[in-house]
Amino acid sequence: MTTETTNTDRKPLYAAAGAAEAAVAALRELPAKLTEAVNDEKLRDEFRTRFAELPADVQAFRAGLPDLLLTAQAKAADLPQKVRELLADAGREAGKAYEQFATRGEGVVTKLRAEYGPAVEHAVANVRGRVADAADEVAEITEKAADDLKGKR
Repeated sequence: MTTETTNTDRKPLYAAAGAAEAAVAALRELPAKLTEAVNDEKLRDEFRTRFAELPADVQAFRAGLPDLLLTAQAKAADLPQKVRELLADAGREAGKAYEQFATRGEGVVTKLRAEYGPAVEHAVANVRGRVADAADEVAEITEKAADDLKGKR
């Protein structure tokens, strides 16, 4: 198996690991960002201003609704082409994100292998040894039972 084949076969694993690591990193930053936003006086002032302007904005929207509907009808003809373009863009962006997550995940997996690989290999060897010992014991018990059966006949 070539390295290229191995990397291709593992790419979904790497992408999942990269996406998970990115999600964890974003969640770790969330409390600080939330605290910052809540304590941001400028943001709170902007919220108060927008909330105060809301009734006027609703009235302006209501007044402009007929024109908006006419404009929407005119733009509706272009909608199928626009949707195709947006889907193509979304596909390209999804492909880029997948590649970025795969690259990030490969680093995560490499780091985990370096950190935990020796311990896992030791544990696997230990389990294999115990299985071999158990198989030997089963073989001995089976031979003894067979000999006992022969002796009783």
